[in-house]
Amino acid sequence: MFSKHKSASVPADHTEPPPALPQSATSADEPLGRVGRSATIGAHTRIEGNVIGEEELIIDGQVVGTVAFKRNTVSIGSAGRVEGDIYAQTLHVAGSVEGRLIASHKITVHHTAHIVGTIITPCLVLEDGAVFRGNIDMDAENDVLLSAFEGSDQKTAPHTKTQGSEPADSNDADAAQRADGGVHFEESP
Repeated sequence: MFSKHKSASVPADHTEPPPALPQSATSADEPLGRVGRSATIGAHTRIEGNVIGEEELIIDGQVVGTVAFKRNTVSIGSAGRVEGDIYAQTLHVAGSVEGRLIASHKITVHHTAHIVGTIITPCLVLEDGAVFRGNIDMDAENDVLLSAFEGSDQKTAPHTKTQGSEPADSNDADAAQRADGGVHFEESP
């Protein structure tokens, strides 16, 4: 039962998992220690300015500025609030957001969410009870989506206009703004 032959195979088994760890990362250019790591903006924290990172992010507090975790998941808790654009691979919203939500993979808007702005993603889940006012674009070839996630140089690709993105009627200011990826808000009386 405990022969030398079997004990000799045990170290061979232990040498296999270390090569498997780097293979579990989705890309060679992603940080190695990323799996299982997350950053949290606590419920009693307010950040004014851009938040950029290379790990998962949970927002339970308030952020006024751009959130750019483009290769990761961003989760906004039910008490979380963001005023600004959010760039993520996957985005879960249970709190409040005013701005653009741009995800390369998927956005899930939970029933407790309140969103005013634009959602740009190829896959959207909108739960019953969520409050949303704005625009939704689920075109995977959207210029804003493509420019936001091409190359690691662009941390935030706000309103960059590419050649050929002119609207059919250049006199229509709303069409120009939509083609530009901009958001137009009108205050109600």
